[in-house]
Amino acid sequence: MARRFGNKQNPEHAGEVRQSQLISTFGIGSIVDFVRDTVMIAGVDNWDSTEDWEERKLFNNNLQAITAAEHFLAPKTAANKLYHKSHDIESFIFPRKLYCPICKHIVDARELGNQQKKHNCFMPSASKPGKPCGGHLVASRFIIVCQNGHIEDFPYSWWAHHGGNCAKSGSPRIVMYNVDDRSDIDSLMIKCEDCGAKRGMAPAFAPNAFAGEAGYRCRGKHPHLGHDFTSECAEIMTARMRTSSSVYFPAALSTLTIPPWSRKAVQIIEAEYDELADREQYGEQAVLDYIKRKVSSKAKNQIPFSDLMSAYALVKEQKKSSKIYSEADILAAEYDVLCGGAIQSDEYAASAAHVPSGFEKIFESVTVVDKLTVINALVGFTRINPWDGALAGNSRLAPLSREKKNWLPAVKLLGEGIFFRFNQAALSAWELLAGKRYHEMTAQLSESFLKNDMFSPKYVALHTFAHLLVRQLADDCGYSASSIKEKIYSTFADEPNRPDMSGVLVYLATSDAEGSLGGLISIAADPNRMQSVLKNMLHKAQWCSADPLCCNSTKQGFHSLNYAACHDCVLLPETSCEFRNTLLDRAAIVGTPENPRLGLMGEIMASL
Repeated sequence: MARRFGNKQNPEHAGEVRQSQLISTFGIGSIVDFVRDTVMIAGVDNWDSTEDWEERKLFNNNLQAITAAEHFLAPKTAANKLYHKSHDIESFIFPRKLYCPICKHIVDARELGNQQKKHNCFMPSASKPGKPCGGHLVASRFIIVCQNGHIEDFPYSWWAHHGGNCAKSGSPRIVMYNVDDRSDIDSLMIKCEDCGAKRGMAPAFAPNAFAGEAGYRCRGKHPHLGHDFTSECAEIMTARMRTSSSVYFPAALSTLTIPPWSRKAVQIIEAEYDELADREQYGEQAVLDYIKRKVSSKAKNQIPFSDLMSAYALVKEQKKSSKIYSEADILAAEYDVLCGGAIQSDEYAASAAHVPSGFEKIFESVTVVDKLTVINALVGFTRINPWDGALAGNSRLAPLSREKKNWLPAVKLLGEGIFFRFNQAALSAWELLAGKRYHEMTAQLSESFLKNDMFSPKYVALHTFAHLLVRQLADDCGYSASSIKEKIYSTFADEPNRPDMSGVLVYLATSDAEGSLGGLISIAADPNRMQSVLKNMLHKAQWCSADPLCCNSTKQGFHSLNYAACHDCVLLPETSCEFRNTLLDRAAIVGTPENPRLGLMGEIMASL
């Protein structure tokens, strides 16, 4: 990770992050604390400027269809390392305001110039006349953000002078200290050394602290795109701690690479399609010659020419199609493949497994996904509130580059999984039994800014099952819950003409190794072991340490979008859940103590 300290300095090494983190936790626009520096990950403007950028192209037809990207680009990674780590991604020092814990001064990174000891405070020492303080400068704790993704340093001078300017200096010196050496926010003060003006920090976190005629309006700054990049914005800024979780929400989309697009021949043709399209004007023979001379050699002649030609026909038909694909189309295509049982392809392989004894009424089939490829792409990021899922015309979604690219940053994940296809008749019978239980959840969802087109009582049951299973697999397999992910396939409520979907995929995927350790495959392939996992899951879900409050609750979680679901029984790490740990209800699976049969697996519970 290369970082820039002063505006005119060359990039320097700031630290290392894993490739997959650049598309999630430490994505473009996020603030990252390294050992010596705190930086913001820069935009993707230079990602395609290196010689190897063509080799880093990724393709996923379904994801390209819904994002309008021509392809995806993986971050450059360090070679011959145990973990793939990016070493050429730029970042900028942010916050630019730095704080000295010794002399309490707040200084700007620009003031450091080219001094050798870039992290040492240069202010005069109070105890050693004529010498600098020498304290280790650290990043400011506070920043200001707006809902359109803009972010700035906290305006300490503006705040200390109550929205005005210092009467004695154009560049006043500001100190930040706690009264009586306390450590709480109520005692934290900002003071101007030149004129003596001071103000407490606590009021800065009030909802309208920066509003009003003399308020601090957003200046449209995107530091990840450079200190000089701005955009118009009329939002009111709000103060946040630098480390607050609301400062950065990655907006990421992921899809499976499924047949026929999982064939290696198709992947190679897609990478060469622009060249092939240029030769179409010279006739079919020109295309054939290029495939024979260039494409076959790149494939090291390991792929038959006929396969390359059929792949070319497939890609050409898709490129020239005017059909507009939606998320529903993509999920339906994935669902059909996952329900197909035994399939072998270059980047996807699956086999049918036996449904565990006692669960035949619940599951129609179980599929072991031996080889799974997932493309995870970053489409932008938001601040203050999580991404609502909208792509087109979304002003809340911050840009990833100064000029719009025809590609998106992405990472290729390899792994394994287990797919459960639920019995539609069992789900329909359970929905009748549930009755009006989820009417209040429906109302809460409509009042929130979140949108889920698959929401229904069935989705709640499928989603909750996935969470309970991931927690149990983490216990039984030794994997951490954060490494196991879910994907829910449920019928889209506003598209009644679509075929019903009722499935759950739980999977492991990583960019740092060829797949995983085979733990999920070994469990799914053994019906007795899978039965044991499911029974243990139901036993554990029966009781929560927060009961009886948890099991009787209908207003838990974000925007009160959970019923009987809390951190002690159902919730997962944010990286594992596809919908922000909401729309969950443990009672949908195991029922309530008073009525166990209210759960989808209530009868199984009664027989245990």
